[in-house]
Amino acid sequence: METLTINIPDKKIALVKQLLKELGVTISTTQKKDKGSANSPNALTASTIEDAHKGIGLGKPITNINDFVKSL
Repeated sequence: METLTINIPDKKIALVKQLLKELGVTISTTQKKDKGSANSPNALTASTIEDAHKGIGLGKPITNINDFVKSL
């Protein structure tokens, strides 16, 4: 058995459910989580991403992976 997670546009839910039912697929629904889900960053990561978008805390661009690893 394989589990797939798919996002279906609201307008197409009935059509997709009917098609899957005809194919004998078991359907279960989950509620989308906004906070704390695997797809949303924690507060520190979100802050770091925001800073990076603003150019805060960025050094020179990485041009050589070996030099970059040595700098760590």
